Amino acid sequence: MSGFRKCGRTSVQCEITLSHQNLGLNIDARTRDISETGIFVASRELSKHITIGDEVEAELRADIDHIKHANLIVVRLTCDGVGFSYG
Repeated sequence: MSGFRKCGRTSVQCEITLSHQNLGLNIDARTRDISETGIFVASRELSKHITIGDEVEAELRADIDHIKHANLIVVRLTCDGVGFSYG
């Protein structure tokens, strides 16, 4: 087993809207990959506004008829985006 990942990731690009009530943040972005434990969102804008440990609400749109709501916790920040675990 390499690295720190517990679960394999699947490259999935879906539209996602992330909201942070305390910051008044509402950003539309796209997922880059999804696993059983979290999501990576490709968004340079988002990584400028939040910090590790922040909690956000997410609305994930896998297709036109399917919307999934989730609470996410920031666990990783990169210049390309943000890694979240399910909260």
